[in-house]
Amino acid sequence: MTSYQIIDEPRPGLLSRLAVNPLWPLLGFILGGVFFSWIWAVFNSFALGSPTRVRESVVVILGAVGYFALFFLMLILVNSGLVEGLSHHYTRILLVAVALLPSYYLFQRQSTAFELYEYFGGKTINALPLLILGLGYLAGGKLQVAVINTVMNGVAQWIH
Repeated sequence: MTSYQIIDEPRPGLLSRLAVNPLWPLLGFILGGVFFSWIWAVFNSFALGSPTRVRESVVVILGAVGYFALFFLMLILVNSGLVEGLSHHYTRILLVAVALLPSYYLFQRQSTAFELYEYFGGKTINALPLLILGLGYLAGGKLQVAVINTVMNGVAQWIH
């Protein structure tokens, strides 16, 4: 006899003991940067067993592509002098604003799965978010700089 399962019911797996409230990866965006937050959100999606985890992973991939497309467009505009008075500080604000959209989307998607996960008896951890936020603050910015530099070096090889 098979048991009835709700379509939206999370299906937690081996990682479920590391599941956290989706608010923590969103706050990780503030302290650790976009890539730290997105990696954590995708991990949390799989830990929660979110029914939309594939869609959330696609959103992260599209968000990264959009982030770098906007990054290089702004870099070209600033360096070519086509836009007078636009500095790198303003482009960074625009990048943060654009990166916040997928981050908030991930938060919204995971909130539903998280509530169902808790309703069906799933346990979450509370100490790990503080530890990860601390690591995100210390290492997240370095991760973001490393990713951007790696992509820029890779693109520079194609240009020259």
